[in-house]
Amino acid sequence: MKPTPSILSDRPVPTSRRWAVGLAVLLLLVGLGTCLQRSDAPPLVEATLLPSSVVVPPFNSTPLPVVEIVLPANHADTTIEISASTELHVPRAAFVDSAGAPVTEPVVIEVQEILNPVETFLAGIPMALDSGRVLKSAGMFDIQGRTASGDGIGIRQDRPLELELASLDADSAYTAWALDTLTGEWMEIDAFTGVEPADDASALEAIEEQIPAPPVTATPFSFSITDETGGQPELEEYANVKFEPVNGEECGFTCTQIDVFPQNNGIYDVRFIGHAYGYKEISREETCSCYLAFDEGQPYSEAMRTYQRKHRKLLDERDRERKRIERAWKRYMRALSRQQLLADNSSADWRQRSAERRVTRTLEVLQFGILNIDKPFVVEAPVQLFATYIDSTGTPLTLDGMQVVDVSAQVLYPCRDGRVQLYPGQDQLLFGTTPDGALAYIRIRELGPLTKDLETFTFPMRVARLDNLSPEAVIDLLLPPEGSG
Repeated sequence: MKPTPSILSDRPVPTSRRWAVGLAVLLLLVGLGTCLQRSDAPPLVEATLLPSSVVVPPFNSTPLPVVEIVLPANHADTTIEISASTELHVPRAAFVDSAGAPVTEPVVIEVQEILNPVETFLAGIPMALDSGRVLKSAGMFDIQGRTASGDGIGIRQDRPLELELASLDADSAYTAWALDTLTGEWMEIDAFTGVEPADDASALEAIEEQIPAPPVTATPFSFSITDETGGQPELEEYANVKFEPVNGEECGFTCTQIDVFPQNNGIYDVRFIGHAYGYKEISREETCSCYLAFDEGQPYSEAMRTYQRKHRKLLDERDRERKRIERAWKRYMRALSRQQLLADNSSADWRQRSAERRVTRTLEVLQFGILNIDKPFVVEAPVQLFATYIDSTGTPLTLDGMQVVDVSAQVLYPCRDGRVQLYPGQDQLLFGTTPDGALAYIRIRELGPLTKDLETFTFPMRVARLDNLSPEAVIDLLLPPEGSG
């Protein structure tokens, strides 16, 4: 019996055997490669980052309020009051789906107002156009829309929405802009903006001109007229009334002829004529405009009741118009208080100087997004300071996102290259954020004069956390009402 050859034998292997072994190894490698490349294995996908918005609120304060409006599928032309400042007008059949077809289900519209520079800061909206310019806003809105089921919608270009808002002034230089929230760039858009001062005085005057003057109580200058000749029976109509000169001066004389000409406004022109002997020539003539006058007491009361009954329709129309104007002004002044960063009961002298006429702006809305009524503002502040910051204890502060709110000019602009740019004489507010998310701020007028001769300055900042504070509370913190401190 022959011994079994050892696999460790150093004897040469026959050629045919070597070929068979090589073939087996090759098949084994091919099979292994096939197993390593299974066709049912999922392909590798490179992870992609979703684009993010540049609009990031800097604090955990309560967001600016958002008004949600739900409109039925077949809504009529609709006007919605967003706030004391703003109304939204929505025409019927204004919305289309992603394919351009009319929307056949209810729609949800969300509107957020940003009406002053502090609100702009709290919303995290950048306002810079370039290194030397920012946008000055007359009213900004974040307006979004969707169907009730959550699908996106668009606005028909032939049925634009319209925002109508109270305005601080009637400057016509403002145009429409939209923010690209991915790049932070503002783009001027082809949307109509209008400005219209309301002429309340003329509207009321037009009604009052139709109302005759009411009767007045008689004064020592009041006079009555009588016909002792019997030649003017038409004067009998005025036998029980008196005439009160409009100018409050004595009028009339004993004469040979008296004529009364009623005017449309309740005033009567009374003409006195004195003829020369023979009545061929007029020797004296005088005409005075008069109200009807009655002796105080029963005669006057009766005359007033008669007057009110006769002209009740016009008098009621005048009273309604007066109340409408009063309500409109109260609403308008509340709107201006928010835009001007004022408390409702402050700066009455400013109100009287600045609001001679109510001014309304309109913005045509052809797209959803952040829309603004703006004009470029060039930042050329004469005071430019390399700034450092300390807190109330003198500890140095490291601050980010330094910005200036110019309350006087109603504009928000960033500080650049470590410098704070200021306008002497303006009411300005400087603020930024600490590394732990608190607000550091100072009102510049509290520091005394800062001149362009200065090159550096250390700003003593107040530091406050804004967690859960409302926008109104933040504004009161930054700009406390006059007399509150």
